[in-house]
Amino acid sequence: MISPVSSLRVSRFKGAGSFLGRLRGIRKTHSWGSDEELAMEVDVDDESLEMPELDAQQLDFPPPGRRNPRKQSGKKSLSKSKMKKLLKQELEKERKSNVFHSFSAFYEEQYGSARWSSLMACLLSKPRVACLVNKYCNESSVPPSTNSTRVPFLKLPVYESSALFPHPERDTHNVFDYYLMDAASVLVTEALDLEVGDKVLDLCAAPGGKTLGILQQLDLLQGALVANEPSPTRSKRLSKVISEYVPANLRTSIRVTRRNGIKWMEHDLYDKVLVDAPCSSERHLLHDPKELGTWTPRRTENCAKRQLALLFAALRAAKLYGRIVYSTCSLSQLENDSVISKALEKGKLDFEIIQKQWPVGERTEHGWIILPDVSQGWGPIYIAVLKKLSTKPELFEECVEDLEELQDTDGEPLLLLPGPES
Repeated sequence: MISPVSSLRVSRFKGAGSFLGRLRGIRKTHSWGSDEELAMEVDVDDESLEMPELDAQQLDFPPPGRRNPRKQSGKKSLSKSKMKKLLKQELEKERKSNVFHSFSAFYEEQYGSARWSSLMACLLSKPRVACLVNKYCNESSVPPSTNSTRVPFLKLPVYESSALFPHPERDTHNVFDYYLMDAASVLVTEALDLEVGDKVLDLCAAPGGKTLGILQQLDLLQGALVANEPSPTRSKRLSKVISEYVPANLRTSIRVTRRNGIKWMEHDLYDKVLVDAPCSSERHLLHDPKELGTWTPRRTENCAKRQLALLFAALRAAKLYGRIVYSTCSLSQLENDSVISKALEKGKLDFEIIQKQWPVGERTEHGWIILPDVSQGWGPIYIAVLKKLSTKPELFEECVEDLEELQDTDGEPLLLLPGPES
């Protein structure tokens, strides 16, 4: 690869005329030319690239004693520093383009060319949002838009609209009347099948949408909720959501913690556990070019390892016959069904998969996935529902021995990219 510095010393290279031609193109247009003109990744010392010697006239150098005609015509030539900057920018564009093509090829292999094409188009569009009516608001729960209709596949009062929802308003108790989120995220909380008196753990709770969905179904006078988020910044946002949507007299049944979810030490304690695991969040990536530029296949592999460790922690924390819901907003099979498969392969973890079916989405090997190309724009969301059949915590400790390298410091985020949210 020609370095930005060596590429400017063109008079020393064989084939310098073609390179200088490109520089002339830069001087004329202040932009780079066609893809052919950018085919610069060659070894200039390679004898196989031997080119005929060119004289000064062919190289477009002005004869001695004669002024450069470009200067005579008044055209301003680019400085070396400017050309270096342009070259650097163009190489960075090329790198990001290569990352994007690698990203697309990775998921095309999983979904097939035709499906990935339609799915990609939906992922690049603006995400849909629905309005979850807050049951703790003492005002009328009429949807906030005259164009709104109830989302048919949910039990909770959730509405969709062709128009933008206005900003939520506070009632006389200073709580907001509704929360905007993806309707598929609400379905995750309904999969917990909450009952009166349930003690619930939300292991990866921020930013708070799914936590709020749980609270809409939980009787706080008899039940309780522990909402966990290790990141200080995201934990603060989680606490803010709870304080804005739940009256102060009911918050005594809610506890916000900042523990490392992988290191969760409580066992056989919770009736229901939600693991909305931090994931690759591809839809978010596609709307954030800077983050997308950092993507590699290794990203989803690392996510899957952490997700498996979080699932082990959730299984340990649940009571005997308790329900665990594992979810992500990832498209990657490595982070969805494969995580459940690996937990099953351990052999020591005694749990069963509860096969669920909903009016929206499609079945997978171990769960259910809602993808926007076939679900009216909702998702992506993956859901797997499990039932714990063993109460031997030492088995879970053995299963995480090979994941010790993932034991993050308490209070630090497991991943920088959560789902867009939920």
